[in-house]
Amino acid sequence: MKTSVRLGLVAAVAAAAAGAVEVANPGGTTTGLVAVAGAVAVGEHLVLRPRHRSAVPLSYAFMLVIIRAFPAGEAIVAIAIAEVVASLVHDEPLMRRVRIGACRVLTAACGLGVYWLLWPLHLVNETAWLLTTLAASGVVMIAVHELLGWIETRRIPPVGGADLALVASGMLMAIGYRGVDGHESVGLWGVLLFSVPLLAAWYSYERLAVISRTSEQTILALSVVPEMAGLAAAGHAARVAELATAVGGEMGMRPTELDDLRAAALLHHLGHLCLDSPEVRETPIEPYEVADKGAEILRQTDLAAAGDLLAADQVSLGGQILRVVSTYDDLRVDRPTVAALDAIAAGPGFLYDPRVFDALERVVAGAGAPAV
Repeated sequence: MKTSVRLGLVAAVAAAAAGAVEVANPGGTTTGLVAVAGAVAVGEHLVLRPRHRSAVPLSYAFMLVIIRAFPAGEAIVAIAIAEVVASLVHDEPLMRRVRIGACRVLTAACGLGVYWLLWPLHLVNETAWLLTTLAASGVVMIAVHELLGWIETRRIPPVGGADLALVASGMLMAIGYRGVDGHESVGLWGVLLFSVPLLAAWYSYERLAVISRTSEQTILALSVVPEMAGLAAAGHAARVAELATAVGGEMGMRPTELDDLRAAALLHHLGHLCLDSPEVRETPIEPYEVADKGAEILRQTDLAAAGDLLAADQVSLGGQILRVVSTYDDLRVDRPTVAALDAIAAGPGFLYDPRVFDALERVVAGAGAPAV
């Protein structure tokens, strides 16, 4: 089901529920609660997708409004119902939908607990303390979200602008909905108005994701050109890229460094296309020539950092990983895993960093032997 269809269905259910409540109890606070809970359900299908970390749903910002404006019991029940409604039209398998919904309710409960723990203290004036309390509640929700993600992936994500956008927008919406320090509020209009920057952030992240996918597809297309020309074994670039990033992760490289390493691995035979054939040159093409020509090409693009990893005269961790893994994959063509590793280990010690070789052994042992 397309995202637009899911959003339309959830929004229609929320609008119908809010309208029915308003007819039954005109002017009551329940209408606002149902409307904002509907926004939570819609927000589950609108997520910020920063690179190198799990997606963050916009629903967290609307949860802050409920946490601020309604009693704790009503708030958690409304959020739980919103999660059920959102899950009904989700494309994920049933058990994953249940797990996601449970994690969201747990995250909201933690934020709610922080709010009701801090708010009664009033250590400073009401406005400043409300902002502090809302910020603390939002930060805790994001922290719990990332903790649950870490439990699933065992990866620590970087802190980014998506967190700031969610927390800041949620604070603005919460203040707009209920007001502060005795000043009149603007009700649901505040939620609507202050959700605009959040939706703009969502749209920006979506466009960035499209650009990133396009770039990745272009790199993948270029990576198979040397293979189609018979200059490299079929699947060599993809295997080297997968194994090199695994070794880089094992050695603690940052996500951005792993991106450069993956691009360099996929394109490390690209320079071969720019060299004359051995028959014309009357001498074989040396590996360092291929590497330097590939580096020259990539340094003229946005992949300059990846080009630096290819250059034969550059000594770096990423470059060492690429050379060791590429050699390993070449050796794996006609021999088993252990024999390929032994052949590398038997070579001159100055050719390869022993730390990289040790990491390669750990990755290969943990993942099993790659296919020949």
